Amino acid sequence: MIVIGAMATNHVIGSGDGMPWNVPEEYEHFLRLIEGHTIIIGRRSYDIFRKGLTSAHNVVVSRSGGDSPGGIDGGSAVIVRSIEDALRVARSFGQTIFSAGGASIYAQTIPLADTMYLSYIKGQYTGDAYFPEFSEHEWAIEKREDHPRFEFVVYRRKGAPLAVS
Repeated sequence: MIVIGAMATNHVIGSGDGMPWNVPEEYEHFLRLIEGHTIIIGRRSYDIFRKGLTSAHNVVVSRSGGDSPGGIDGGSAVIVRSIEDALRVARSFGQTIFSAGGASIYAQTIPLADTMYLSYIKGQYTGDAYFPEFSEHEWAIEKREDHPRFEFVVYRRKGAPLAVS
């Protein structure tokens, strides 16, 4: 599993019903990376991003759980109650699995991931959702790309196999 996300330099990932920045080139980068793959995403994040997602399969974790057994959005998303259920469903698709947020989903999946694709939006922003702290000594930087308004960093858990890029 690959954790994928964007955050401000102060770890803010959200504010209200969206992100406190407008960096379309970073969002386009995110969409290219998840294209054709499977994402695990929280319900609130899914509601914010659902219209533009390029993922082949969307597994939505919701506290209210699978009250739509056939999925939502015409079947393009499956609702589950837990990360364990999300992983079971996501694995059944046979694609690369991305954990795409929000904060609670990240907190539950960082310990399970061997790779993280993180974009750091340049600047400090105010928000109400934060990317969880992670132990940087457990991760090695595999790749770093500097863009005008964000920096993209690929982390690999030390001891994990090399990621395909």
